[in-house]
Amino acid sequence: MSGFAQRKWRWLGVDGALAVEAVSGVLGELSRSPELPERCGPLLDDAIAGRPDREHLLPAVRAALQAQPPAAVLRQVRALWTAQVPWLTEEGTQRWRLICSTDPGLEIVSGRGRWVSGGPGFSLFATAVTRGAVPLPNRHLDAVLSWAPLEVIDDLVDHGGLLADDAPWQGRSVEEARYLRARLVPARVSRKDAEALEWAEYLRRESYLAGEVLPRMDPPDVWDVLYEVCADGDSDQLDALDALLPRTEQVQLRDIRSGRIHGEWPREVLADQGMWLLLSALWRPSGPVSPRLGYFYALVAANRAYDLVKEGDFEAAVAQAELFEKGGVGTDASAALRQEALNIRAYVEAVDGRLDAAEELAEGAARLGGEAEQNLRLIRAWRSVRKNQRDPAASPFLELNLDHGSLRWEKRCRELFRQYQGDLGRQAEVNAAETRIRAAAGSDSGFEVFFRVPLDQERFLMPDQVPRHLVPPLQPLPRRTDALSSVGVEKLRGLAAVELLQDFRAAPPTLDRHR
Repeated sequence: MSGFAQRKWRWLGVDGALAVEAVSGVLGELSRSPELPERCGPLLDDAIAGRPDREHLLPAVRAALQAQPPAAVLRQVRALWTAQVPWLTEEGTQRWRLICSTDPGLEIVSGRGRWVSGGPGFSLFATAVTRGAVPLPNRHLDAVLSWAPLEVIDDLVDHGGLLADDAPWQGRSVEEARYLRARLVPARVSRKDAEALEWAEYLRRESYLAGEVLPRMDPPDVWDVLYEVCADGDSDQLDALDALLPRTEQVQLRDIRSGRIHGEWPREVLADQGMWLLLSALWRPSGPVSPRLGYFYALVAANRAYDLVKEGDFEAAVAQAELFEKGGVGTDASAALRQEALNIRAYVEAVDGRLDAAEELAEGAARLGGEAEQNLRLIRAWRSVRKNQRDPAASPFLELNLDHGSLRWEKRCRELFRQYQGDLGRQAEVNAAETRIRAAAGSDSGFEVFFRVPLDQERFLMPDQVPRHLVPPLQPLPRRTDALSSVGVEKLRGLAAVELLQDFRAAPPTLDRHR
C-alpha cells in the first residue's frame, strides 16, 4: 500500500495494515451483497481500490450495513471492532463493546457496563444475557413485549421485572398469552385455560373447592391431607397438614389447635362452616356447652347430650339438654335442635318411669312436628298399661351405643359379648337388647316400637361444606421454559447490532495531530 493510500485511510481513523485489511474485507462483503444500495457501490469500490472518500465513505458504509440482515451486520461490525476501527460515537463504542463481548452478561452485572443504555433491541439483549437481572426500561416495554422470546419474559417475571400491570400477554399467541396470565395473574385464569395448560395444581385446588372427589397422590399433597383433616375430621393428620401448608395458613392452623382447650376460636373461623367438623373433632368439652353461643355450639351441645344418652349418663345428658330451654341462637336449625333436646329429656324421663313428665316433654317436641308424634304415642300407650306389663322404655339401640335403626346391631352385639367375657350380667344385657331388636325386626311395626332418639340423625351432623379458612392461595404457574439458547442470544445480539447503527459516525473522528 502506498504512503498516500495509508494517509487517506489514517484520515478515516483506520491505522495500520491489519486494520486496512479488515476494513477492506468488510467493504468487499458489502459490495457483493444483493441488498447493497446502488448509490453506495462506487464509493465502496473506490475505497477497496485504495481511494477512500473521506467525506462520503462512512455514510455509505452505514447505509450499506443498514440494508444487511442482522446476522450479517453483527459479523461485519465484529470485524470492525476487532480491528479497532473508531467509526462509532463515544456512547456507541460502549454499547458495541458489550455487544461484541464474549461474556456481556458478566460485564453488565459486574458493574462495568451497567451504566450503558440503549434502545429496545439493546435493552432486550442486555436483559437476555443477564437472565433478567437487568430489567427492561419501562419506556421500551411496549416496543418489545409482544415479540420478545418467551424465555426472556420468564427471566423478567422471575426477577420481578414484569408485573401484571405490564400485561406482557398482549399481542402474543393464544398459548403464550394463556401461559403468561397463569404466571402473573393466576386468579384470572379459567378452568378451561388451566386444562389446556395441564396445570395440575390449579385443577386439584378447583376440584377441592368444588367438593369433587380427588384422586389421591403418592405421596399425599396438601389437598389430600386437607380433605382428611377438614372433610373427614381426622385430627391425627394435623401435623402432616402443618408441614404442607404455607406460612400464613400454618399460623391459622396453629391458632385453631390452640383453641381446642376451651373451645374458643376467632369469629372468622367459626363463620366458616366447613371448619366445624375439624373443630368438633378437636374439642371434647368436659362440661355443659351453651347453645346460645352460636349454631356451632348448639350442634356441639346437641351431640354431647346424645352421646351422653348412649353412654348411659342420663343425669349429664339432661343437664346439657336443658340448656336449650334457656336461650338459643334463634334460627330454624336451632329450633330443630331444641326439639331433639326435648326429645332426649322425654326419653330419660320415660326410662326412669316418670311418664307424666315424659309425656309433657314429648308433647312439646311433637308441637314442633316431625317424628316426635310417634314417640308421644308410645308414651301414651305405656301409660295405659300397668307398669309390670309394659315393654321396657329404653331403646335397645341406645343401650348398645348405636344410632336408632343401625344395621350394625348384630356385629355390635358380638363385639360387646366378647368384650364382656366373664361378666355375666353385662352379657345378659347384650342378649336382651339383641332379642328385642330381633323381635322388632320380625314384626309388622318394625323399629317403631322403640323410642326414637334422635328424631332426625342428620340434624346432628356438621355442615358438609368445603372449608375456606385453611385453603392455600393459588400460586402462580411455575416457569416452564429453559434459559434462552445461544442461538436465541445471537439473534438478539444481531437485532441490537442493527439498532446501534445509529451510533455509526457520519464523519471521520478527529485525529490527534501530534501523533
